Amino acid sequence: MSKGFSDLENELVKAFFRIKHLTLPLHADPGCGNTDISVAEIELMKAVRHNILESDENAYICDIQALLSISKAGASKMLSVLEKKGYLTREIHPENRRWILITLTPEGHKVLEELRCREDALFKRIIGQLGEHETAQFIDLTNKFVDITLEGGS
Repeated sequence: MSKGFSDLENELVKAFFRIKHLTLPLHADPGCGNTDISVAEIELMKAVRHNILESDENAYICDIQALLSISKAGASKMLSVLEKKGYLTREIHPENRRWILITLTPEGHKVLEELRCREDALFKRIIGQLGEHETAQFIDLTNKFVDITLEGGS
């Protein structure tokens, strides 16, 4: 690879790029339907799945921004994409016109249920092959990796 990198550093770079390009293979389970949706869009839909007019615990655009670590414009764009796909609606909250109530459509709820089926199958397969101990180790190491990476510095 690059001069000055040890074999371990080279393997770490390769592993990093494998992880970077990894997306949950949620589209591959034929028993659970077919959707064209990104992992970020899935997380957004999960965040708003329980939103209803009468609730005091609705997720709003600022919550989506924080959850996905994106700008208000990025959140708005993602909402527009999901709205065009027919998975959610946005409407002005009748009690506070500054709030936009984001709710899933019946199709959006259906998509989340299909994705839940895929996630369940995938995670059971991963845990089945790794075992609980290695899965817990993977989670710990991934969290440490992310923490070290986000610390910055050299």
